[in-house]
Amino acid sequence: MASIPFISKFIEHVFGPMFDKIGADPAIAATSILATDMGGYQLADVLKESYEGWIMAMIVGFMAGATIVFTIPLGLPMLEKRDHKYMALGILSGLLAIPFGAFVSTTIMLFSHMKVRTFIGTTGAATHVFSISFTSVLLNLLPLIIFVVITAIGLYFFSDLMIKLFIIFGKILDTCIKLVFVCSVVEIFTGFFTHVFGVWGFDPIMADKEDNFRALENAGNIAIMLSGAFPMVYLIRKYFSNGLTRVGGKIGLSEAGSAGIIATIANILAMFKLVKDMPPKDKVINISFGVSSAFLLGDHLSYTANFQPTLIPAVLIGKLSAGILSIIFAYILCLPKARKLERIDRQAGIIGLDEYKKE
Repeated sequence: MASIPFISKFIEHVFGPMFDKIGADPAIAATSILATDMGGYQLADVLKESYEGWIMAMIVGFMAGATIVFTIPLGLPMLEKRDHKYMALGILSGLLAIPFGAFVSTTIMLFSHMKVRTFIGTTGAATHVFSISFTSVLLNLLPLIIFVVITAIGLYFFSDLMIKLFIIFGKILDTCIKLVFVCSVVEIFTGFFTHVFGVWGFDPIMADKEDNFRALENAGNIAIMLSGAFPMVYLIRKYFSNGLTRVGGKIGLSEAGSAGIIATIANILAMFKLVKDMPPKDKVINISFGVSSAFLLGDHLSYTANFQPTLIPAVLIGKLSAGILSIIFAYILCLPKARKLERIDRQAGIIGLDEYKKE
């Protein structure tokens, strides 16, 4: 969140014009990288060419933006190193379903003549009728569709390269986040960068007069939420283990994999805690599902209820539809590779010979 001023400028001056040349609303460029509830909604409002583009950007940010600025940088450190390649397969297959989810949500809004708020606020009437041609919808989603096609081709023909590129991207992202955090802490306590360079271009990470909910407050909010989510997962596994095993068995998931799907709907970080107990196939499926469907009944439902309450059905159905489709993509494109990697890991002793296998 401290980097938002620079990320915003990059999107505004690089991605925005690129989207505009294609015919897509530049607002969608904002939330393709920034999560809706982490500044993407506000930046999309600045870049928008129409209210329809802004609302579509909100939907995209709940899936694409949340994955880029939240799921990947927080997920990689939480998972064991041996699971990073399975995370790569899950994330990449999950990204494929984002345009479909956005299209489903948009279609629901369009055919239901849904009214939306034209301002950023938690009170006030929704007065603008969502109206857009299907040609414009497809143009708005075209950059994402192009990315998805390239990703699908890469996964099918060059899966090893795609995994390596994802892990490199994740490491770069993780390093940048750590450097920004360290520099922010130094600036808070010493003012070093302001004294030396005369300016500190990053946003503060602690609450101040301008904003009483910044990065550290957001981190605290996440911690409080997880203090309930982790016990919830524990209780689900303790008291509903047999049921999860039966249901999971019917759809090819282990008990941990079934619990992970439930946890993901609340918060994907709760699911990441279970990944170490899942067989590789379940790791890929859970993470793939989480790209679009994470926070379905948590943060994203809450944010939508506050800022655009009329969109709740469209957001929920679109995110869930994309999550289900992502599982299908994972089965088709990624599970053969995941099984191959599992065999290699077992032979190398990275995965125990009897690990994940029932007695």
